[in-house]
Amino acid sequence: MSGTGPGMGARPARHDTGGTGPPGGTGPPGGTGPPGGTGPPGGADVAAITDDLRAFLAAATGRDELLRIPPAAALFGTAVGLDSLTGTLLLREIQRRLGVDVAGEDLNMDSLATLGTLAEFVAQRIKPGGSP
Repeated sequence: MSGTGPGMGARPARHDTGGTGPPGGTGPPGGTGPPGGTGPPGGADVAAITDDLRAFLAAATGRDELLRIPPAAALFGTAVGLDSLTGTLLLREIQRRLGVDVAGEDLNMDSLATLGTLAEFVAQRIKPGGSP
């Protein structure tokens, strides 16, 4: 995992896997992808994506406590407190690093409700070769 984007290049230690999949990073329950989340759509490693999103949020805001937020934390609520600029930067970084255009695919922006909903949305749409 390399890159120079803010925060998305370094993966923090896992404090909370945040995903719904089994231990070991095999994706969501019933996923058919191999360990590491390189399988078909829906089989991406939600925990790894969640960690990458946490790292980006911490780097973009300068708040290290965001490395430990739970998946249920509201992105625009008090836990994270994203503003429109940071939200836009987050969406651009997801598209650049993972090839998922959240704004183009989720017109209601429901996926931005929580860290977990965003990670699940991205995991289900990640393009081959765009894994975290």
